[in-house]
Amino acid sequence: MRERILGGPILKTMVLLGWPVMVTNSLQALYNLVDAFWLGRVSTEAVSAPSMAWPVLFLTMSVAIGFQFAGIALVAQHTGAGERERADEAGTQLYSFLFLVAVALGALGYGLAPLVLRAMNTPTDVLPLAVSYLRIVTAGMPLMYGSFAFMGLLMGIGDTRTPMYLIGGSVLLNAVFDPVLIFGWGPFPEMGVAGAAWATVITRGLAAGIGFWMLARGRVGIHLRARYAMPRLRWIHQIVRVGLPNVIDQAGTSLGFVILMSLVAGFGTVAVAAYGVGNRLTNLLNVAIMGATSSLLTMVGQNLGADQVDRAELIAKRGIRATMLALFGLAGLTVLLRVPLYRLFVPDPEVVAMGSQFLLIFGFSVPFFGLFAGASAVFRGSGHTIPPMVFSLIRLWALRLLLSWSLAYPLGLATTGLWTGMALSNVVAALGLYGWLLRGTWKRKVIKEQANLETAAAAAPRGSPER
Repeated sequence: MRERILGGPILKTMVLLGWPVMVTNSLQALYNLVDAFWLGRVSTEAVSAPSMAWPVLFLTMSVAIGFQFAGIALVAQHTGAGERERADEAGTQLYSFLFLVAVALGALGYGLAPLVLRAMNTPTDVLPLAVSYLRIVTAGMPLMYGSFAFMGLLMGIGDTRTPMYLIGGSVLLNAVFDPVLIFGWGPFPEMGVAGAAWATVITRGLAAGIGFWMLARGRVGIHLRARYAMPRLRWIHQIVRVGLPNVIDQAGTSLGFVILMSLVAGFGTVAVAAYGVGNRLTNLLNVAIMGATSSLLTMVGQNLGADQVDRAELIAKRGIRATMLALFGLAGLTVLLRVPLYRLFVPDPEVVAMGSQFLLIFGFSVPFFGLFAGASAVFRGSGHTIPPMVFSLIRLWALRLLLSWSLAYPLGLATTGLWTGMALSNVVAALGLYGWLLRGTWKRKVIKEQANLETAAAAAPRGSPER
């Protein structure tokens, strides 16, 4: 695959890399859709609980996602440069680092769950269900982080099929465990919302365990090695330097969505359910976005690592253009089918009416989010992660929250104002970040700096401390 990435036809290679990621992310979205399907048969409160918990979960998982991008960039550039051993070392260091972070954040999320959910204006009839769901999933955070690390490292070397098979198996298991644990089929007690949470933790945990075994045994294109397992300062410095802007980006976005969820919750349980189901449906559109952006991450990273700057630039232009064109068609189809799609998950006519309005307004901004995500992927694949961080925070904090709050509350447009503010934030931020991309500052690879760090360490006197 490395030879194809460095010299093959661009769009065809993007499709070969991207379609397994699209399938994988479709399967990831099915985790939440399956939960929504079965919990919708329990009550409106039950289907709202994961929607209230999700922004908090995304906040804790944002650290994994942020450093996952660092792993992709480092592994991809070392792979493109033909440095297999360095790629293995980077992957092992990332795994060790993320495990320690996951344990700390999982404990923090478990302890603060009730306080945070109350601060989000969670409806009183939803609060105990949301607390239960959030605590169970945060307890399994180390397993969730293992899954993120596995997918990121394989994406860096250009293997997007193995994660697809692994996630596919876990989704099938989740589809089985969900009704069994939610309704208490067979010997299992009826657990309701808690059952959906346990099904997620168990199935993702199995996927993470199998992925770790494959990496540790060298069964895939990257090999976790025991001699690299102890965290090393120079690698942590590199991971944090490349990954921290991503973490700030993801964490700031997640925290913003916590506040956004509290704005939605101010209009009651029906609004929470409408937004929650709509968000799951638009996540299916994100499947195409993730397929394209993952290809851009890998291809830009490896071509910069191989000093093929002109090809990396051509990949960026063609990839972003193709992504936007595909999304205009997919978003239009989703808007046309919005009412039957909602009825598939929620029988409540109030939720269907409010949710279909959400998709009508917000759906047409999705192609611009594709433009935003594509430009972000080019920056991240090159290791230059500050511009997407800046614009991501602007998109959410300076645009989405401000516009949504202003239109919904002071101007009195209620949920229509919320949906409009969300849509406008995608359009404005996408145009701004793409303008920055055109400046070309992303074309400088970052692994040269890692080589400089190692050269300096080798030249230092024996016994001198690492810096």
